[in-house]
Amino acid sequence: MPAKPRGPHEATGVFSVCLRIDELGGCRRAVLLRDRKERHLVEEQVCTQTQDLDAASLRVKVISAADEFNSIRSQWDSLICRAGVVHPFLSHTWLRTWWEAFGRGSELYVVTVWAEADLLAAAPMQRTRARFYGVPADAITSICNPHTPRFDFILAADAPREILCELIWSHLSDAGCDVVVLQQVPAESSTLTSIQQFAQDDQWDAGWWAARPSPYVPLGCTHSDVLDRTTDSHRYNLRKRYERLSKLGLVDIEVITDRAAALDAMKDGLRIEAAAWKGNEGTAILSDPGVTAFYTRLAEREAELGDLRLYFLRVGGKRISFSYILRSGDTLYAVKIGYDPEYHAYSPGHMLLNLVLKEACANGYREYDFLGADDEWKFDWTTESRAHQWLFLFANRWRPRLLHRLKFSVFPKIKQYLSRHRS
Repeated sequence: MPAKPRGPHEATGVFSVCLRIDELGGCRRAVLLRDRKERHLVEEQVCTQTQDLDAASLRVKVISAADEFNSIRSQWDSLICRAGVVHPFLSHTWLRTWWEAFGRGSELYVVTVWAEADLLAAAPMQRTRARFYGVPADAITSICNPHTPRFDFILAADAPREILCELIWSHLSDAGCDVVVLQQVPAESSTLTSIQQFAQDDQWDAGWWAARPSPYVPLGCTHSDVLDRTTDSHRYNLRKRYERLSKLGLVDIEVITDRAAALDAMKDGLRIEAAAWKGNEGTAILSDPGVTAFYTRLAEREAELGDLRLYFLRVGGKRISFSYILRSGDTLYAVKIGYDPEYHAYSPGHMLLNLVLKEACANGYREYDFLGADDEWKFDWTTESRAHQWLFLFANRWRPRLLHRLKFSVFPKIKQYLSRHRS
């Protein structure tokens, strides 16, 4: 249940707290107490013995130039490690490449929190003109589009999380925008609840939208264990189709990891990805020059980091199925897949995935993440999935309040009405 909203001129009290070092997880750091007066955030410091972090020096800075963002790569990557981010979708490489491909028409709006030269938190956002049911709005949103599987704020684990979130929110709420949108945030992330609470304290309206779940395959086991978790019919189909495909030639798997070979391999992989229904529906990577540039440039950069895996299923030396995978830690992330429709009867996508999982188990990986939505075929391999949420926050002004009412009250009721009458 949300807390009772605080009045626009109501101030919270400033009080002292005594905390032991062990209550702070063994880290020596400062604790900030927040005082809101006339909607301005005032910082007070509570000393917790000797501190490594000088709370009084915390400052918020918005990075709006790509060159400046590129210049903090080392600090950004260090923050990723300190925050314990395990996936690649908040890395400097991913965000830089995304912005180069898709940032046109928007303003880079990366909110960062620093203690002197130490980057403690970052919210990779963009500022753009959006439309909600035809009504224009000034929006600050995640650096996100349909090619972004996952998003969150990046907060150093050895710093006070709630304080960092509030510093970020205070800046976002004072930016003069109509709407703030956090997209594709894992449902278990505390960012969602923290930011919603701060927003509602400032009398912003909030609304949620649940994205389709994203399946994954738990590993850390043998390949036989993975297959044993599937149905008898699935295993039977894999075996029979492999036998039939083998009659056409030697079936094997090819893995491309180095940058020099990745460029040529990407051309072949994108051709395969566009050959089936994606090409016909205009959703293939090759259907959009910006999307093509994004995935090609990303492949080059991830190959330089040693985290690219381009897998091909081959029969008689011919590539018939493709999987674009990024490695991060002990997880494989399936960014894009595709197959040659000429071999549809052999289920080349499943054939390739089976061999990828076999290699992953042998190499000690603990998870294969499908990414994307809960397509039916993915559940041939797993019953596990992750939930993601979108959080919409609307400022306490007439236009944003209208947008909130349209999106979360008026139009849902219209859809329900039409659905009932169609049936």
